[in-house]
Amino acid sequence: MTKITVNGREIDADPKKPLIAACHENGIDVPMYCYHPGLRPVGSCRICQVEVKQGDAPARVVASCRTPVAEGMIVNTDSPKAHDVRRECLEFLLKNHPLDCPICDKAGECDLQDYSFAEGQTKGRTHEPRRKLEKRKSLGDVIVLDEERCILCSRCVRFFEDVTKKPQLTVADLGSRSVISTFLDKPLKGNYQGNIADICPVGALTLKRFRFQARVWNLSKHLSTCAECSRGCSVTAEVLRGGDTKRFRPRFNPKVNQWWMCDTGRFAFAHVNAADRAVALRRTADGLEACDLDAALSAAASALRGKSNVAVVLSPFATNEEAAAAKALAARLGAKTCFVSPAPNALKDDFLHTGDPCPNRRGLTDLGFAGLAAAEVAGAIAGAGAVVLAGERVVELLGAERVAALTGTRVVLFDTHCVDAAALDACIGVPVHVEKDGHWTNVEGHLGRLTIARGAPRGVRALDENLKRLSELVSPAGAKA
Repeated sequence: MTKITVNGREIDADPKKPLIAACHENGIDVPMYCYHPGLRPVGSCRICQVEVKQGDAPARVVASCRTPVAEGMIVNTDSPKAHDVRRECLEFLLKNHPLDCPICDKAGECDLQDYSFAEGQTKGRTHEPRRKLEKRKSLGDVIVLDEERCILCSRCVRFFEDVTKKPQLTVADLGSRSVISTFLDKPLKGNYQGNIADICPVGALTLKRFRFQARVWNLSKHLSTCAECSRGCSVTAEVLRGGDTKRFRPRFNPKVNQWWMCDTGRFAFAHVNAADRAVALRRTADGLEACDLDAALSAAASALRGKSNVAVVLSPFATNEEAAAAKALAARLGAKTCFVSPAPNALKDDFLHTGDPCPNRRGLTDLGFAGLAAAEVAGAIAGAGAVVLAGERVVELLGAERVAALTGTRVVLFDTHCVDAAALDACIGVPVHVEKDGHWTNVEGHLGRLTIARGAPRGVRALDENLKRLSELVSPAGAKA
């Protein structure tokens, strides 16, 4: 490590990283537009300039993203000269930037807004009209480009060059006519397009599916883990006023996904925002009827009590905590265990997506649950005395028709939605993954955290709590397992 002094404080700096990284890693704020820690630095925006003194040479203002650290370097990020240069950069950037903050999706999380306010850049010295460029240019099925808002930081260009290794964007034309463009105006392709909207520091690149859906200050953001493959990318789940989940965005995790995520996980809203959620139902002479949770659990216990040849089948979305509770229930029932394992899909790539749609395959396997295809699960539970199906989307993955075809078997279901099956004795609602605490273990053994981004429907309780309660009802404490 290299010793440098920043704002009067001596810090350790990694000589392999630029000066701006040393500042950020030590809690010292330096503004940036073109710099991103996951991309190669180019020094095009110049907003990151700081005052640096080395040896006997006079202090000078330099772009910190392109300046290597050196032993004994003295840095001042808050000097009047540094702020003056930043204001000049902002004045230049704002010369042609449109005044459409009130309708911009980026408003509230825009670096241009934040730095203009922080630096006090309120005046412009030119009188020429702003340049007119294309406002709503489609770049494919994911991204819309507003050319007038673009500050040509080139982050989006470098993302495809440096990260996916498949260049698709370039800075076209020269001088004041320069714009971001795809090659030959072909639409963007691939499963990682949404990342360029994340890294765009202004509102030039926006997501078609999020466009005008919410103001970011009305979104509550919570730590979560992507549910769409066994990579388990770290994400934030962003919920609009306690209602629908509006965004999944990548959260930095150096061991799993760094700053990125795929578009499949980014737009996985259909299940978490589905309506008509199950709460508690039990079988009566007139069919399934709604009841309170205790009554549904009692009906479930009655269906399981005293049965031989019992099976407990989990969803691959079950957390480690839910799986542990299911394992304890299975031990008390003397039941066989497994989880539904869908076939690999065609989304596997050499970057993040594993092609395995089971987010907790590793965690369930480590706890002793075997992964079986839906047809194999159906064969394993055919003729069973009783079956517990547990976890979000377990019926969807197993197949509603397979559950409906069960005869002579008592079925207890814990799922987000009910299924009309003659064998079903009780259905108890469960939270989806944005409504619960817990952990998934990804394909490489890293734990992914789930936190409660919004409340579950009224009356729905955590699955592991219900499984523990069912275990107590089936076999009271002190009884022989």
